Amino acid sequence: MLCRKGAMNRDLDQLYNALLLSLGQEYEYYLELLNAVQEETRLLKRCTPEDITAFNSKNERLLLSIKVAAEMRADAVSRIAASLHLDEPVCLTQLIGYAQDKTRKNLTDYQEKIADVVRQIDRCNEKNKDLINASLAHINNTLNYIQALTAPPPNYNRQGQIKAGNLQGRLISEAG
Repeated sequence: MLCRKGAMNRDLDQLYNALLLSLGQEYEYYLELLNAVQEETRLLKRCTPEDITAFNSKNERLLLSIKVAAEMRADAVSRIAASLHLDEPVCLTQLIGYAQDKTRKNLTDYQEKIADVVRQIDRCNEKNKDLINASLAHINNTLNYIQALTAPPPNYNRQGQIKAGNLQGRLISEAG
């Protein structure tokens, strides 16, 4: 019985190590994403379409890597939960309570690091969203101004009546 319990502990340790490995990989990808989002801010300010297109292509790979790392983490969590005979769904915080001291500290550190990086990414994304919205508003205002300069004003108001604006005798000369 003692030998079997030791083997179970080794198996559980291996599962926790796999979880730590996947969290480390996921954290590295999130750091890379944070750097990418900060780079996006610089690109949006320079506003060259070629740079933005190249940036978006590069980020597709990064987002796919994050998705794969998150799936690996979820798989490791599920395997640990199964080994501990816990009902699914299980979150990382629950598993931390079952871990040994050193592993518990490492898991808690990754949990905090990832949460911090995700908050930073969210803040950068909000800034970038504001930059994009300001740019779109500027573009729309410019287009409206150009349209007002190039398009003649309509002769009828919303009720279908002739506008009483500056007609300069056109009505009489055209009708008469």
